[in-house]
Amino acid sequence: MVFVRRAFAIFLLLLCMSTLLSAGGTQEPTSGRKAVGSPQSGMAILGESDASVRFREASGRIVEIPKFPKRTVVMHNSILDLWYMAGGTSLARLRGAINVPAEAKDLPVLGSIASIDVEKIMKLEPDLLIFSGTSEYQRKISDFFASEGVASLGINYENYDDFRLIFDLFTRLNGRRDLYEEYLIPTQENVQSIIDRVPKGVHPKVCILFASTNYVKVETEETVTGDYCKRLGAVNIYRESAFEGAGRVDLSLEYILEQDPDFIFVTTMGDVEKCTARIEMEVSSNPVWASLSAVKNRRFHYLDKSFSIYKPSRAYPEAFQRIAELLYPGTDFSLGSGEGKAE
Repeated sequence: MVFVRRAFAIFLLLLCMSTLLSAGGTQEPTSGRKAVGSPQSGMAILGESDASVRFREASGRIVEIPKFPKRTVVMHNSILDLWYMAGGTSLARLRGAINVPAEAKDLPVLGSIASIDVEKIMKLEPDLLIFSGTSEYQRKISDFFASEGVASLGINYENYDDFRLIFDLFTRLNGRRDLYEEYLIPTQENVQSIIDRVPKGVHPKVCILFASTNYVKVETEETVTGDYCKRLGAVNIYRESAFEGAGRVDLSLEYILEQDPDFIFVTTMGDVEKCTARIEMEVSSNPVWASLSAVKNRRFHYLDKSFSIYKPSRAYPEAFQRIAELLYPGTDFSLGSGEGKAE
């Protein structure tokens, strides 16, 4: 016990030093990280036995995760929602209400994604720790618990492909393949039915603005909304290949004016009114803005953050439907409607 306490104290000291060296305010996730679940990510289920699942994380680390964990701690609320959807439970959660299932709302709160009470996790005595693979801070925490014999699993959840892969993995770990049949297969069928109804040969150009209360950036294909648009046949004027894998890049009004998109979508993080004011200050107040085709044709849309910033998980069909209806007005994308019809 003395050794464990000493190791924990050393770990906290190193973690604090690392946090101080990399601090300076809240930072966006590393922009150069590839979208997990895409062919280049490398995240994959490598094998399965009666007792465990072998999984390759986006980092390249290969882990053997025991099935039927009894004391799981999930350190990311988007992942938490998927874990519960796949039949799992958690001993604790992070602060916030978005993507927290009803069954988990009263769980002990560990802190925020970048500030976690590690000692509280120790007291919970987990047998599995699921953490955000995009957070180096959380990875350090997981490495400490792994050194103490606790299984740990890094999950990168960025887009629809990730959703399908993660849900598949989680149903295997929880022994709930019935939920795979109940939720994932109908979700995939509904999303595919929407994609199949996209008008052939039509590829609208789209620009996606990301607004916080402090700045405005532009999203590439690598974001949640960028992924919807790409799958639905739209051409993002900020394609990933032109910007070295970045998810969000600096705003260039000149470039947007040159490309003249057919649609402009706006995603917001934080107070919506303040984000709208930021758009007005940095973008729409520019006199040349009104000359854009998207603005002149009233195709400038603010998107609900529940599916444009946060992961919709079980609501992916509705999210695809809403984007499709904006991109292709006049085409029927009703869920369960079968063949669409153009007016």
